[in-house]
Amino acid sequence: MAFIDRLSGICGGSRVLAWLLAVNIVMSLALWAALAAIELSGGDSSLLYAVALPSDPLLFAAHPWTLATYMAVHFSPIHMLVNMLWLLWFGRLFSGSGRETSLLWLYLGSGVCGGLFYIAASAVTGYAPGTYLTGASAAVLGVTGATAMLMPSRRVNLFLLGEVRLIWVATGCIVLTVAGSWGAGIPPQAAHIGGLAFGVATAFARKYSGPRISGKAPAAAVFRPDGRGQGRYRLNARRTLDAINRMPDDHERLDQLLDKIRMSGYGSLTARERTELNHISSKIKQ
Repeated sequence: MAFIDRLSGICGGSRVLAWLLAVNIVMSLALWAALAAIELSGGDSSLLYAVALPSDPLLFAAHPWTLATYMAVHFSPIHMLVNMLWLLWFGRLFSGSGRETSLLWLYLGSGVCGGLFYIAASAVTGYAPGTYLTGASAAVLGVTGATAMLMPSRRVNLFLLGEVRLIWVATGCIVLTVAGSWGAGIPPQAAHIGGLAFGVATAFARKYSGPRISGKAPAAAVFRPDGRGQGRYRLNARRTLDAINRMPDDHERLDQLLDKIRMSGYGSLTARERTELNHISSKIKQ
């Protein structure tokens, strides 16, 4: 689709992010138009209840699809604008780091987890029946948290503030989201916590529980060169494995190299560090 192609250009080339933005915007606009037409005609405005997530577990059991639809519709234009701007910004960073295919599942998983937290909190606290949840805040917070956890040291330029580490930008966004809905009650806040928790847990699983070399290797391996007069070298395999597992990812290593350039200039890099910088930069751009 030509529209998605143009939108993906704004999204840094990510078609997944473009589709997420398009679905949210189109569904929200369609809902507002339908509700306005129903109100003008004096008809039944129960359309919202068909797509919003109910706080009543029994109503949810009768409308299970709302666990997916609620995160794609917004009752307030301001709510949609803020969520879409943050999704665009953090989604570009996430997909630009080579994780575009995971963005959809991160968004959906965070939204579903946030919705389940909302229903559970409503049941526990006896939240007012007949209330509903709409908006992508839980899903967007999941994307925000995961992006910040995967590249916390990455620096971004903010107006009037200059360069700020991504972890602090994400923290500010999370605080603003929670503070902005402080008076809405415990269940909506539980939805935010659920979405954020899913995103952070996903990032931890990817970053620290990814493919690691097994620690069951022999404690030591012996290398004996053929040449006479040469010594015997012992390689501690376990220390090698630990060192590999502690290696920073590409973005963290890139931040370290850029920090050194800012402090001491490009000439301070060794030949190996320059080669590493070029390699990481070309790999990230792919």
